[in-house]
Amino acid sequence: MESPMNQTDHSRLKLLSGGVVPPFDLPSTTRETISPWRYKQKKNLVIFFHHGGGCGFCRKKLVELAGIYNRLKDQEAEVLAISLDSLEENGIVVRQLKLPFPMLSDPKGETVEQYTSIEGNRLLPGVFITDRYGGFFHQEVKEEATDLPDADEIVEWLKFIESQCPECSHL
Repeated sequence: MESPMNQTDHSRLKLLSGGVVPPFDLPSTTRETISPWRYKQKKNLVIFFHHGGGCGFCRKKLVELAGIYNRLKDQEAEVLAISLDSLEENGIVVRQLKLPFPMLSDPKGETVEQYTSIEGNRLLPGVFITDRYGGFFHQEVKEEATDLPDADEIVEWLKFIESQCPECSHL
């Protein structure tokens, strides 16, 4: 499969493709602190930065990710959704939308600033797809969540990542 990496507008990207995920430790709706390193050598990651539970476009993207969660798990992937919202606000969204993945809270925006940007009081939504070793394969940062990769494109990226891994040929 040909790499779709050349399909991205790179003007807003802070991280180098092929680089390593910046570390973070953020509280989550699962009542534990989550770090991308927790998944190292175990799971590919889909990290979704979003405006928060009050954004209809972001809620739609969260529901879309929840709808393909089993397909993502088939690609050995986990979803981490991160916003500036409090844990309480994130917990409400998880319950309302019945999300099967953790939502992480970054109220100070320190992690957000490593990956995307904050303009005014709103972060720019982004999707970051990594392999199980923390290497970036794809990233997109847009004005609105609706402009980010759709479910099928995310699954295709994960299939591409898995095709690059000789140890993962059973998948």
